[in-house]
Amino acid sequence: MKTSLTIVDLYASAREMRNLIGRRVENIYKTPSGYLFKFAGGSYLIIDETRASLTGVLGERDYRGAETLRGLLRDEKLDDVTVPRFDKILVLKFGEVDLIAELLKPFNLIAVKGGKIVWLDHYYRGKDRELKTGVPYSYPPMPYVDPLAQRDAALRALAEGKDLRRALSRELGLGPEVAEEVYQRSSGNADRALAVLEELIREVTLGQLRPTLYVLNGVPVTVTPIRFISINADATEEFDTFWKALDKYFIEIELRKAVEKKTANITSRRQKLEQTIKSLEVEIEEYRRKGEELRRIAQTMMNIKYELEDLMGRLNTATDVENESIRIIDVDRKRREAVLETSGIKFVVKLDLPVGKQISSMFEKAKEYLRKAEKAEETLRRLRAELERLEEQRAELERSIKEGVVRVAERSWFERYRWTATSRKTPVLGGRDASQNEILVKKYLRDNYLFFHADIPGASVVITRPIEDQLELLEVAQFAASYSKAWKAGIHSIDVFYVFGSQVSKQPPSGEYLARGSFMIYGTRNYIRHVRLELAIGVRRDGDIKRVVVAPEKSIKMLAHRYVVVTPGSSEKGKVAKDIAKRLDAEGLLDDLVMALPGPSSVQEWGSGEPMPWEEIKAMFSTW
Repeated sequence: MKTSLTIVDLYASAREMRNLIGRRVENIYKTPSGYLFKFAGGSYLIIDETRASLTGVLGERDYRGAETLRGLLRDEKLDDVTVPRFDKILVLKFGEVDLIAELLKPFNLIAVKGGKIVWLDHYYRGKDRELKTGVPYSYPPMPYVDPLAQRDAALRALAEGKDLRRALSRELGLGPEVAEEVYQRSSGNADRALAVLEELIREVTLGQLRPTLYVLNGVPVTVTPIRFISINADATEEFDTFWKALDKYFIEIELRKAVEKKTANITSRRQKLEQTIKSLEVEIEEYRRKGEELRRIAQTMMNIKYELEDLMGRLNTATDVENESIRIIDVDRKRREAVLETSGIKFVVKLDLPVGKQISSMFEKAKEYLRKAEKAEETLRRLRAELERLEEQRAELERSIKEGVVRVAERSWFERYRWTATSRKTPVLGGRDASQNEILVKKYLRDNYLFFHADIPGASVVITRPIEDQLELLEVAQFAASYSKAWKAGIHSIDVFYVFGSQVSKQPPSGEYLARGSFMIYGTRNYIRHVRLELAIGVRRDGDIKRVVVAPEKSIKMLAHRYVVVTPGSSEKGKVAKDIAKRLDAEGLLDDLVMALPGPSSVQEWGSGEPMPWEEIKAMFSTW
């Protein structure tokens, strides 16, 4: 079963990562076994000890642990993605910083600037090199022949190897899976094997992929970027991208690791408890055995008390003593003890102590052992209850980790912008910044469409199709008013104007200049006065995908399953977003909730709705 990427997998994954070139890093998180990068446009990249790939599945992650790396790379643009040599090493170039992922054992992630290490996941020192901040970075030595850079040496290694599979796997560093595929594709011919490998690499680097997941006995056993002929499987599943196949395969492995790390303390305590319980169970059994044995002996002695007293009297005065029902096994006159047996029960009596006193003492000792057993059983019940509570905690942590997994939807074109819909299902778009304001006007604002803007500098451009209904006009105006500087200023109402697209121009008056995201408005402006700043922010679930949606309160019920209504307030966005995430069971969407809030806010009310299907929303915008 595959536990990490092969070199062929890495070439294919790097090819897909190149789609991120030109995008900026928005955030970086620490995961249980690596790091998660969020790029502009809602794309994610995961780099950990199992893989480096695009991903649409967001598991356990935390802001803590990635602060320094975040400071280095946040807002930096990805310039290039390379696999520098035939090894499981990936280089992501961000301006002056090279982020180097060593997908080896041990895994490491290193940021290099000017040839020197400026950050790394963990310190490393071996025979080959030392990795720490401030020292020059060097790649690890290759323990095998690079078949792409050292073709002649690779050919010799294959020709001289007694076992071609072993030579491919060990001498060329392919590993068992790729080595077997090359072996079968070359029909075990050493002369053809290298050409077959080169063709495999060519296919994946050119993006000629056929990503496939292989299932054996109902369990996924591996995943490859192209269809392998060498893998034994009962069933296969093909994907349109390799990263989706990797998500499907590795998510269970990554979740298992996350659960193991999160529950490590509980697991340790549980193991100690289990050992203590096992010891107690043995003790209880021993206490009960000894107690029962003493009680049985005491009862036997009591049944033959008078005969026993007579025998002990004779043993104290004579040496040659016999008894029909009590067999004398041994007499130790120095210790004043005798070993006797009757009815198959063997016991020891003191010759210098009254029989009655010995019987009473045995009954008391038997009771003491039973009391110890009962006390140990009380402790055992308590420990078992504690063990049960630990198991419940472990199960709850596992459940929360698995439920916290968020599947990132492939974003539709309109999701790049602020978007919503009116109560009459009219689509609305808004700019997130000056650059998007510019794009909306240039690309999507038609002459007969409407342009909305809060009557304050620094507001989102909001555009929509022609509408005449006064309620719809107010809803769009409210959306425009909320995404303006008025919200951050704590203003609760503001005027909003709207005009036709034909009245909006980037052409300034002669001798003047318009900044990016600014426009000239010609002709009469239509004002909607005293528009209340208020938004409804909700979460909708489409299958296993959750999305954050925003709308005026009048239309939120047709977009979200659950929502909250907010107004300008004094609570910071992050705090409000965390509260919303918890109440709406959307901890995995915290970043999206923060982005949806216009500024410091106050929660007014909570609600639920019956949203229209996502396909219907996409259809609304498809006819823009």
